[in-house]
Amino acid sequence: KCLAMQLMTDGFIHCDPHEGNLLYLNDTHTALLDFGLMATMRPDHQEAMASGVLNIMAGNYEALVPIFKGMGILDQNREDLRRPGVTETFAAALERCMSGETEPGEGATKTKLVQADDGADRRRAFGQLYEELGDLALNYYFVIPSYYILVMRAFVTLEGIALSADDDFNMYNVAAPFARRKILNPKTAVGRAFLTKALTTAEGRAAMAIGLGLGGAGGGGGGGGGGG
Repeated sequence: KCLAMQLMTDGFIHCDPHEGNLLYLNDTHTALLDFGLMATMRPDHQEAMASGVLNIMAGNYEALVPIFKGMGILDQNREDLRRPGVTETFAAALERCMSGETEPGEGATKTKLVQADDGADRRRAFGQLYEELGDLALNYYFVIPSYYILVMRAFVTLEGIALSADDDFNMYNVAAPFARRKILNPKTAVGRAFLTKALTTAEGRAAMAIGLGLGGAGGGGGGGGGGG
């Protein structure tokens, strides 16, 4: 929750939250130590990422293309994101990867950071998305801002710690309340555009319903701990 709040609310993020930089205080408080590795998130990137969290939970992969462009990790100047020789669209490739399907022509599913037999479990793990985006970067035009590497590293580190203690931990469920508040209070043109889409399209309303804990299409959030 602390990292989700930093990312979605403050935009100032501790990027080295390993066990040695966490100090247990009592049953409800943990302190972060060593602020030598920090990152500042742009407001428009925050708002796009908030929309991304809810759409991943809803399984709205087509919606992730403009969202990832808004986050600054896909080339906004390219309508066709495929590199030469690639036939599969980015949205189709992301859906295939996150659902655990093999690449066209492959015979077996490769081992994942969070191994599971269904897409719901894959979508509950941020580390899964991090790994898949790394693979897809070879086939599509990515322009990832340097500070994203630090932010993703922080998420993967804390998620790994949480999963070691709770097999049902769900990073997206934890981030969803903060993402919902960020979407509903946009400060940039990017955020206002995503809010409009969330309220006026069927897929947007489904994603918002999941963010509100009302269920909806996709079911990607999965059950499990870490609800916020």
